[in-house]
Amino acid sequence: MTTNKHVMFVIPRFAAPGQFYSYPIGLASVYAFLKRHGVSVSCLNLCHESQNTHVLMKRELAKRHVDMICTGGMTRSWELINDILFSAKRINKDVITVAGGPIVTADPELALRHLPMDYAVIGEGEYTLIELIEAIESRNQPNAVKGLAFRSADGRLIFTEKREEIKDLDILPIPEYKDFGFRDAMGNIKYARQIISLEAFDEVRYAEIIGSRSCPFSCTFCYHPLGKKYRQRSLAHIFAEIDYLYKTFRVNVISFNDELLSVDNDRMLALARLIKPYNIKWTALFRVTNVSRKIMEELVSSGLMLAGFGIESMNDEVLKSMEKHITRAEIINALEICRQVKLECVGNIILGDPADTVATINESIAWWKDNPVYHITMSLIYAAPDAPIYRLAIEKGLIKNKLTHVKNLPMVNLTKMSDRQYYNLVLRVRWWNLMNTYITSGTLIATRRLNERFRNKHFYELRLRCPFCGSEQVHKKFMAIVAPNMVVFCLHCSAWFKISQKQAFPREYSSVVTVLYMSIRLIWAYTMRFSLVRNHHHVFKKIQRLGIVLRSFI
Repeated sequence: MTTNKHVMFVIPRFAAPGQFYSYPIGLASVYAFLKRHGVSVSCLNLCHESQNTHVLMKRELAKRHVDMICTGGMTRSWELINDILFSAKRINKDVITVAGGPIVTADPELALRHLPMDYAVIGEGEYTLIELIEAIESRNQPNAVKGLAFRSADGRLIFTEKREEIKDLDILPIPEYKDFGFRDAMGNIKYARQIISLEAFDEVRYAEIIGSRSCPFSCTFCYHPLGKKYRQRSLAHIFAEIDYLYKTFRVNVISFNDELLSVDNDRMLALARLIKPYNIKWTALFRVTNVSRKIMEELVSSGLMLAGFGIESMNDEVLKSMEKHITRAEIINALEICRQVKLECVGNIILGDPADTVATINESIAWWKDNPVYHITMSLIYAAPDAPIYRLAIEKGLIKNKLTHVKNLPMVNLTKMSDRQYYNLVLRVRWWNLMNTYITSGTLIATRRLNERFRNKHFYELRLRCPFCGSEQVHKKFMAIVAPNMVVFCLHCSAWFKISQKQAFPREYSSVVTVLYMSIRLIWAYTMRFSLVRNHHHVFKKIQRLGIVLRSFI
């Protein structure tokens, strides 16, 4: 492709410099595709910058002539993406603005009406963006470009023909890494408490990979922005990327961030054989129906360090309502197998399905309380835009304003419970999570403050005893949060247990600060029962961010 256009990708400020954020693989894939086709591209990753968006974009646009600015992400990043698009038009009203990803694909009309963009890319963006650039270059109307939405000259919204999913993912290049500042980001997960077991590593060089697109299942709370057809990259294509990451960045931990890495155990065994020689650790999401002891032992032997499962409920009728196509018995079997092979496993129970009642919710909670050995989190369902339960909430009149909903993503009571019961449950779950109430306590044998620090916080050497296997072990920790208890990963049996932070960090812990922190969190959880708060969450978040900025100057 021959073009004089320069396209600048702007990565939303998902995190502050030095903090962990999930790598923007979608944007990185489109960027690499344009680069392969000879398009002049550059990237401004706001996650690695401390100045405000407008100043940074003005600086970048002064360096070179930019014809098009591309960005995108999840719906929850609405305000971040709006900030980018608004700044672009404020700096240069003639620059072409393009956005894609779930924020657009879930509801293209809503995004196009309320975000200052010229073009909305619906679904996979690689071919759509190339064809759009070609149309602009030849001064043709982009009506023939599939998977696009835009305004006509007279202001009408135009939606072009739907683009089919890319069938052969191997024709795509591996995503961009260097231009996106990957080297600066790959170590930030170590102390981000995303995968706590990584804290035991001397050095973490972490990468995220997508080995497939979409999912072969359609759970009611899920939305698949890359289409409904499940497609897998070949293992040869995946390992070309792994080989690049290993040789270029010496990556030692890989997370497969697919919605579901595979439904084929033979493919998983082949992947295990190929990844084992790299001597790296890896994580992935699995279905509980695809778990056997033999398979998991092979995967653990190859370096699998963590398996994630979509659990969602411990009631079979609710699981059926969610269209999970799994059972409570299958969940328990999968978790027990992971326990037997000493594999760390994580999952989430999400309360609030339309089939949920007080009885079904109590059933899930009771199992959760009785099984603290597994690291299962407890939360409430959110109605993600265009997921089946989102459409149900609109039908029931529970979502009255789409824009307000996507900006705030508040909890919506879809259950058979009264609002009072539901929001009391929200408060209870928040309390349990803040206190780590139903995680078993370990034993603190000794604590010693070290001179070494992380972000001005002292490390401590903690000698602990696991309540499950009884093993004594030494951990190096710092007080990352001000909650009463901290969760610890057992180095021997892969279980989770908690210790008192007051005892572990006697010179750092403050009861006053902890009480204040807990009170603010619980008050916030209580106010969720009021629609005014739920519908203006984004405003409160802006005020919170402003407070953080102001404190940095005091």
